[in-house]
Order: sequence, then structure tokens, then C-alpha cells
Amino acid sequence: MTESQYPGTINPERTGKKGKLRMIRPVWWGLAFMALATYILTLILPTFDLYVFDTILLACMGAIALQVILGTAGLVSVGNSAFLLVGAFAAVFALRSGIAFPFDVGFATVVSGVAGFIVGLPAIRLRLLFLALATLAAYYLAVFLGNYYQLQVPDASSIGFVIPTMFNGEGFEGAGRAWAWMLFGCLAVIILGASRVMRERSGRALRMIRDHEHIAPTLGISVVRYKLTIFVLSSMVIGFEGALTAHFSGIVSTASFSVTLSFQYLAMIVIGGLDSIAGAVIGAVIVVGMPAWLPSVVSTFVGSSRATTLGPNISLIVYGVLVIVFVTASPDGMVGLLRTIRRLTMSWWARRWLPNRDSNATQKVD
Repeated sequence: MTESQYPGTINPERTGKKGKLRMIRPVWWGLAFMALATYILTLILPTFDLYVFDTILLACMGAIALQVILGTAGLVSVGNSAFLLVGAFAAVFALRSGIAFPFDVGFATVVSGVAGFIVGLPAIRLRLLFLALATLAAYYLAVFLGNYYQLQVPDASSIGFVIPTMFNGEGFEGAGRAWAWMLFGCLAVIILGASRVMRERSGRALRMIRDHEHIAPTLGISVVRYKLTIFVLSSMVIGFEGALTAHFSGIVSTASFSVTLSFQYLAMIVIGGLDSIAGAVIGAVIVVGMPAWLPSVVSTFVGSSRATTLGPNISLIVYGVLVIVFVTASPDGMVGLLRTIRRLTMSWWARRWLPNRDSNATQKVD
């Protein structure tokens, strides 16, 4: 038996470095690329751009969690801001109770998981718009409780809770680099966990629930258990992000967690591509990075004074248009567009070179 007869098999006699490279899963290549990018960017980026990069790494966590629950499981949720708020305020409560970092982050993660379980109960019977409205109601409930707790503390009633940020002793640039590497480590664990959920039997079960919920029980899939589990896990990841955000910014207030933020996370996964971890990361880079870096591009046309106000507004218009374009023309988002470009490139390469190779082989045989 040869590889030419069975192209889908690997010949043991020819297994070497090339064969081992093919067996490496794409998620490891993606993490290696992200590690290299983190190493390079922490060396060359100025302080502000490094801050934006850290913010992107934080946003990737919530985008991946929303990707699993919406893109893979098909459960429409606009509650990212709610669980971010729960995680941040739970971390503040833990700090004020004498629980230091990182145990306050763990406490906030558990509290967010409990909140996700409670919010996930309506998901057992609700779908699509009705489920979205239920998670939106959860957001307003979280804001109400956050405002109530904030008003009980006189020092926090005006601007919110002020907590010490991490890595203060290393300066702005040193703190930015330290945050980048810590956030990359946390994000790598989340990516590996999400990849396993989406790739293994659980991923197939979630997609069956998404596409054929009424048929799933006949295949031995517990719809209730999977829905509640995915709600709890995604809420824990988002709450974990919220707790880290509290330590990153140093100020925790309900005003920081607007409903617009939830729709920005939806834009991330729609622009990047549904049911794809890479799509969540790409979408986070576009949605978070564009408002920060677009003013420098706009300033070349309208001047630096007007670019400060026009830049963020233009970025909102741009990724709003991107959402419309990808929903209508490319439902798979940027990931689908990149796959199409790759397929067309490989097709062109095959038409350009393979006929010549076949003709040369025929001439040699003759």
C-alpha cells in the first residue's frame, strides 16, 4: 500500500518531522503565533498601544465565551455586560472582605457561575429572541444590584470603587508588559478549554442542540444538562474577565458596563465568524482596536483636533457596516472570507502548476 493509492493515510515508512507537523492541531499553531505576537508587541509597542493590546486580550476571553454559547450552542445571549459586572463587583466585594488576589478572582468566577446557572434556567425552554430578552432582563437586574451596592458605600457612590491596580511598581510600560503575559497565559488556558468543548463529543452535542433541538434527545443528548452547563461555564469565563478588568482598570462602576458593551461582543463574533475561536479573536482585535487606532489614521485627513472625536464615531460606523456585510454576504465572517481566499488561491495554484507537472510526467513516460 502506498500513499498515492490511499492519500488519506500516512505511510509509517515515511513518517518523520513532516508527518508529525501535520498531526499538530491548529489550536497549538494559533497559540504559538499569539505567543510570538505577544513577545514582539511587548517589545516594540509604546505605552498606549500596549494598553490597547492588553484590552484586546481581555476582550478575547469574553468573545470566546460568547462564541461557544452563541456560535456553537446557538443560545442567543446579550448578557456579557451583566456577567462582567457581576465578576467585577464580586471581586470588589471579596477585596473589601479581606480576600486578596488571586482568591478574589476565583471567588468572582464562582459567583458568576452561580449567576449563569440562574440566568440559564430560562434557556431550558426559551430560544432566539425570547432568550435574548431574558438575558437582557438579567443585565438590568445586575445593574440594579450593582447600583444598590455602590450606593451603600459613601466613597464609591460618585465614581465607583477604586482598587489598587496590579504591577504598579514596574511603571506604565513594565506593567503593560506584565499584564500582557499574564493575560496571554489566562487566554491560552481558555482557548484550550474552549477548543476541547467545541471539538469533542460535547461540541457535536451542542451543534445538534443548535440545529435540531427536538431531535437531540432521541440521540441520547440531555438538552437541559448541556444548556445549563454551557451557560455556567461561559458565565464563569466572562466573570473571570470582569474580575481581571477590575484589577486592570482600578475603577469599578456600573457605568462601565453598558448594554452597548454587550452588543459590541456580539459584533466581535459576527465580524470574526460564528463557531470559530479564531473568529472570536479576530473580531475582538477589530472591534476593540479600531476605535483606539483609527483616530491616528483619520488625523491625516481632518487634523488631530477633530480626529479625537471623529475617530471613535467612524469606527462605530465601520464595524456596524462590517456586521451588515458579513451577515448578508459572508455569514462565516472574517474566518469564512479567509477560507474562501485560501480556497481560491489553492485552486489558482492547482490550475497554474499541476497541468504542467502532469504533462511533464507524461513526456517522461513516453
